[in-house]
Amino acid sequence: MSKKPNILFYVGDHFRSESLGYMGNECGATPNLDLFSNETINFSNAFCQIPICCPSRCSFYSGKYPHNGGYRTMHHLQTENDVNMLKTLKENGYYIYFGGKNDIYNEDVPFDTYCDYRSNAYKEFDLRLNGQPIPEFVTETLSNYSDEEIRKAAADKNAAQMKDGKKTIHSFYQGIVDKEESLSAGNVGLEDAQVADAIRFLNEYDGDKPICMFLSLLLPHPPYAISQEEFDLIDRDKIARPIRLSEDQLNKKPSMMQEMRKNYNICSWSDEELLDFKQTFYASIHHLDNNFKKVRDAFKEKGIYDDTAMFVFSDHGAYASEYECAEINANTFEDFLTKVPLMIKPQKGVEIKPRVCDSLVELTDISATISELCGVDFKETTFGKSLVPMFTENVELRDAVFCEGGRLESESHCMDGGHDYTNMYWARTSVQEKMPEHTKAVMCRTHEYKYVYRLYESDEFYDLIKDPFEKENEIKNPKYKGIINEMRLRMLDFFVETGDTVPTHYDIRNI
Repeated sequence: MSKKPNILFYVGDHFRSESLGYMGNECGATPNLDLFSNETINFSNAFCQIPICCPSRCSFYSGKYPHNGGYRTMHHLQTENDVNMLKTLKENGYYIYFGGKNDIYNEDVPFDTYCDYRSNAYKEFDLRLNGQPIPEFVTETLSNYSDEEIRKAAADKNAAQMKDGKKTIHSFYQGIVDKEESLSAGNVGLEDAQVADAIRFLNEYDGDKPICMFLSLLLPHPPYAISQEEFDLIDRDKIARPIRLSEDQLNKKPSMMQEMRKNYNICSWSDEELLDFKQTFYASIHHLDNNFKKVRDAFKEKGIYDDTAMFVFSDHGAYASEYECAEINANTFEDFLTKVPLMIKPQKGVEIKPRVCDSLVELTDISATISELCGVDFKETTFGKSLVPMFTENVELRDAVFCEGGRLESESHCMDGGHDYTNMYWARTSVQEKMPEHTKAVMCRTHEYKYVYRLYESDEFYDLIKDPFEKENEIKNPKYKGIINEMRLRMLDFFVETGDTVPTHYDIRNI
């Protein structure tokens, strides 16, 4: 591995792993990723470290946990001094292309801290939606859409999000829309613009440095809106019915879920209406999957595919109709929110046995894997484990995975609140202004069990073998008392091991 490989990070948003065909979902959402899985190691038990966008990204960029730096909200981002795998790769001779949503650095952090080329494709698309002139320095990436289509989409943008009836802004569901409207009511137009710009860049790049392309994409992020054509690509008969909870089951769930569920107001929907929601979600993933093929083909046409290490994953999952909930939150940890795709194709010369591996892994492990594949040193204590040993054999590097979120009662600055009823995120953020709903909480998950410690309300415990969809909270069942105590002790070990790190520099002092 003397020659540094090129790298592609293809990152979805709200993309949960059960959507994948090679994981057993037969609805047809991921034909291209399923084909790609024949040359990758595919982790069926990969978990994020907090199920919400910005703090999850702070975690997997750094290989650290949210509690290491207090990154538990949408408004506390990394500084230019924090460890970050893109910054480290740049310092080690990589040319970094960053495309898509930031969600990691404040805008006042110079982009050349972590990348060489910061794509403006999303910004350009927004400018066209709002009828503003496009700056000359922004490259053209929207040739697929006529100005007439863009103007029509802009005219319908707000109306599409505030329809009457059941398709309200708080459900995040817009369903089947005209092709032009789907450009803005959902995220299809933004996605296509970004992918087009990435392919343009790749075709034009003639530098000497190895490329690291980080595509931080939106789909299947809500609002959920898709054209009839793409909706019909999903086999409805192969979609599992969304999970519904009995009143008794719901009463044992965390107060955060209970209150959000009321605000989403989709619990009154019929099974068929919830199935429409789920089909739209899968159709959005199908669009993400189709764009992956375009990017993959571009690497092949450039002649650098074999020399490129590729990582496909997501920052977290989503409810997307399960448990009669619509979106995400920071302190409940069902597998639909925390289990994500993770596919790795190493560069040529690194041995791999393509297959599905069910070992427990975390998104923190991505940076450690990059460190080994690319021969770079992060020069700080991080907590990821390189997954390279798993490329050829099944080994268990972890006996448990962890996820965390929420806040202390005194941390009013961590609510991410302040939205009124007209805001699409009101359903969640209004609940985050309350206690015990937004309590600090931590998940410890093994293959068989899931334990969640909740600071200000009752804990959770699930027997995942008997109850894989986490419908029955068994925290008060005496049958599991011994296992629950063992997992509490395992959580103590976790916090002692990862609670802090010593800086790697030495301070000079006079004695």
